[in-house]
Amino acid sequence: MSDAREPVRFLQRLGVRRRDLLKAVPLAGVGAAVLGLGWAGKNRREGRRTHGVCRFCLIHCGVTATTQGDRLVRVEGDVASKTKGFLCLHGHAMPELVHSERRVRMPLAREGDTLREVGWNEALARIAERLQRVKAEFGPEAFVVQTGWPLVRHPLVGLLHRFCQAFGTPNLATVGSFCETAGRMGKALTLGSKYSPNFHRVRTLVLWGANPTHALPIVTHLVADKAKTGKLVVVDPVRTELAAIASEHLLVRPGTDGALALAMMHVILAERLYDPAFIEAQTVGFDELQALAAQYPPEAAAELTTVPRDQIVRVARLLAREVPTSVWEGLGIEHHENGVQTVRAVAVLEALCRRAGQPEVNELLTPVGPNFYNEPLPALVRPATAEPVPPPVRARPLGHSRYPLFETFNREAHGALLADAVLQDDPYPVRALLVVAANTLVTAPGSERLRQAAARLRLLVTVDPFLTATAEVSDFVLPACTFAEAPTVDASDEEVANGSMVAPQHQAWPDWKIVFELSRALGLGRYFPWNSFQEAMQAPRRPYRVDPEHQPRPNPPQQKAPPPAFGTVSGKLELASNLLRRYGFEAVPKWSPPTEQPDADFPLVLVTGPRTRAFINSQFHQVPSVRGKMREPEVLLHTERARAAGLTDGQWVAIVSPHGRVEMRLRVTADVHPDAAVAPAGWETANVNLLHDPNRRDPISGFPAFRSGVCRIEAVRTA
Repeated sequence: MSDAREPVRFLQRLGVRRRDLLKAVPLAGVGAAVLGLGWAGKNRREGRRTHGVCRFCLIHCGVTATTQGDRLVRVEGDVASKTKGFLCLHGHAMPELVHSERRVRMPLAREGDTLREVGWNEALARIAERLQRVKAEFGPEAFVVQTGWPLVRHPLVGLLHRFCQAFGTPNLATVGSFCETAGRMGKALTLGSKYSPNFHRVRTLVLWGANPTHALPIVTHLVADKAKTGKLVVVDPVRTELAAIASEHLLVRPGTDGALALAMMHVILAERLYDPAFIEAQTVGFDELQALAAQYPPEAAAELTTVPRDQIVRVARLLAREVPTSVWEGLGIEHHENGVQTVRAVAVLEALCRRAGQPEVNELLTPVGPNFYNEPLPALVRPATAEPVPPPVRARPLGHSRYPLFETFNREAHGALLADAVLQDDPYPVRALLVVAANTLVTAPGSERLRQAAARLRLLVTVDPFLTATAEVSDFVLPACTFAEAPTVDASDEEVANGSMVAPQHQAWPDWKIVFELSRALGLGRYFPWNSFQEAMQAPRRPYRVDPEHQPRPNPPQQKAPPPAFGTVSGKLELASNLLRRYGFEAVPKWSPPTEQPDADFPLVLVTGPRTRAFINSQFHQVPSVRGKMREPEVLLHTERARAAGLTDGQWVAIVSPHGRVEMRLRVTADVHPDAAVAPAGWETANVNLLHDPNRRDPISGFPAFRSGVCRIEAVRTA
């Protein structure tokens, strides 16, 4: 059993040290692990204690689990792990999730309008038979596998890639179609890789569209400390807890972050607050960038962004003078029609604050250099798999033509195009969908079209511990184990143990077993010869055969030159990207306003999806202790807007957009931008994705514009 002692690489990149994590333990709130040790010593006879890893988020906190028979009775943060005993409310809710009365207990198969229980062998045989029929009629590419948040950076995704290739489909789509990937693309196009700020090396830390208090609570105290030991700048349309203590909070109008970044560049360039030696030696595209920034004087940007002109100037000077400066950007700047270019604008602004010879303050997520000479991108995903390697797939994945850079960076299908393929056969027909650890009808853009697409599919299978909204309309529902019942994957995703924290419940199977057995039912067992997940992960790897256009060029130079400073095509920090230019996009990070603008009918900017403290997307709504933190969906509206509309705090209101209508409880606050309405995502009873046009996407990444729609708020009933 893994004890999760392997380093948590993400925390290391943030510069998180042992003593920092010990300070974070009290933030876990309900029962710090240190206090739990006394209970453990007194009650060892009452249960068996094992060690594992929580996978509800990407930190992968170490967990000590206590079981009695097949029942998980207690979880605590593991003080011996890298996370030193920290465990948030989601980790503490693990026993409720494992033993929920709402678990799917055995496979379900649709008969008419109902789902009835069947055995595993019957379910898998029937699914395999229908998949073979789809393959025979429409080709293997007519089958799509969609995964969700619980499998982000999980090694199972590699096996799902293998499963898809063995079947003959290129169409594995992950939550990367809607989350985080646009930020990674923007940073990689600029510096060659995604990166994270190292808290202990940075003097000025900028949170731009990110709220670690809700998304990454283990490091909140480190971010807050920067307000005392250095400078903390927050750019957000909401006055978050960290914004309230920041050195500067820029209350930006949603959708205008790119213009704000360009205005601060204007100040830095006009006042020559940059390092000419660094710019000359390490960057390309400076003249083009200078011409672009000249179009965004602070006075004009103040009109666009509603950030006061004097604050724009003051913060630009602060970023350039109080160095080292680093930016932690979040989904708040990715979910727009100009998301990739906005990320690039923020990354370029940060680059202008660099100094020649300054110690590196950012930790790269992928190695820099060598730049593979003339390869289209230097930091491509290089998939590997075990022998025997499945044969190459002939078809291109969904999104290859429409969002080629997304496919180039990620080597997967784009989930935003699923409904087009089902309803319009664009670019080819899709007729079968396997949803693993996702609630696609609630969390993906275009929920109404996806529901129509689900009705047209020849086969829809959901693999999940719960009967989600997507599972309810599926042809088959396969009960999956929670990660507590599955083999423990260590905190660094490098080792897999055969054991689990608690035995599988009811007739649930771990995801790996479902994939292996479905492969065998399809006659693909030769590609899945292993008897356990651990055995599969330990098998020797070799690269997939990849399309020649993504291979390194032959006969590279033989001289041993040092690797370039940045992993871009040029080997330099690209203020202007020739790769973007080659694909028909602006080389410099040009800002463009959202196509939907407030008017008399829809006077507010609609922001949907910011993480709440209680939920992660659509997860935990069935867990009483978590649901108690937020029993109803709540939309935030500024005090003055509410007063003008005659609305009061706590009443039920309708959020009405040009595309749909949902109801939520109103929360009136002065902590939100006066022009905005901010609503959470992930509620089946109030699905905010119905409020957006799914065709409003970033042209580079294909990301949905969840954070810059338009709406109005109407009263519907009192509390």
